[in-house]
Amino acid sequence: MNGLSTRIAFVSGAGSGIGRASAHRLAVEGCRVANVDVRLTAAQAVADEVIALGGEAIPVLADVTSSEQVKRAIASVVEAFGSLNYVVNCAGIALREGGVVACSESDWDKAMAVNVKSIYLTGKFGIPAIIAAGGGAVVSVASVFGLVAAPHECASATSKGAIINLTRQMAIQHAADGVGVNAVLPSDTDTPLVASLLGVSDDELTEAKKQLAVPIPLGRLAEASEIAASIAFLLSDDARFITGVCLPVDGGFLLK
Repeated sequence: MNGLSTRIAFVSGAGSGIGRASAHRLAVEGCRVANVDVRLTAAQAVADEVIALGGEAIPVLADVTSSEQVKRAIASVVEAFGSLNYVVNCAGIALREGGVVACSESDWDKAMAVNVKSIYLTGKFGIPAIIAAGGGAVVSVASVFGLVAAPHECASATSKGAIINLTRQMAIQHAADGVGVNAVLPSDTDTPLVASLLGVSDDELTEAKKQLAVPIPLGRLAEASEIAASIAFLLSDDARFITGVCLPVDGGFLLK
């Protein structure tokens, strides 16, 4: 894709799932990647994978719900690579909280912190660095469940809806600064997070995934690499006239 080569990307949640796939895809496209995760061993493992693919990467340990840690992480990336062009927000959690009556206050607060506050913080400290580099882009991972209700989710789905409007706010504020801000909205995706939420044995996992995919017209879960491809496009110069878009990558889920 046009314009990604030699650019510098900060990828949160890079230790697994969509974040890991995004780090791989951006490295293949020629980006230098900062793999940011709350687990240093996971960040290092993905950095090693990126280097094995012929890319350039560093691990960065950070809890993206912490202002000081995000500020320090952004500064460390700029110090290591010289500047910052992209922020990719993949850090996130989904909780089996059961809806508003069953959801604990601690689960609500955790969902809001990991899924929403993290994007506020990476924007707060990352966007000035992107502007200083002459412009770039931010892409966040939301969900189709930020647009439609799920009967047994409140905290997770509400947090994804918040990401959508935060994306729009940052897009309209920073368009004149040369910063495009967009989001991708996956349907259920075949990641370790989704597998853990299913709560079944390994023997039952394949069938459970098939059942989870029933509402998706294409008949299967998304692959993390497919979400990563959409993220790479929205970061690229091919998408330079796109901002404030929340792009469903959902196999037709929202058509129903």
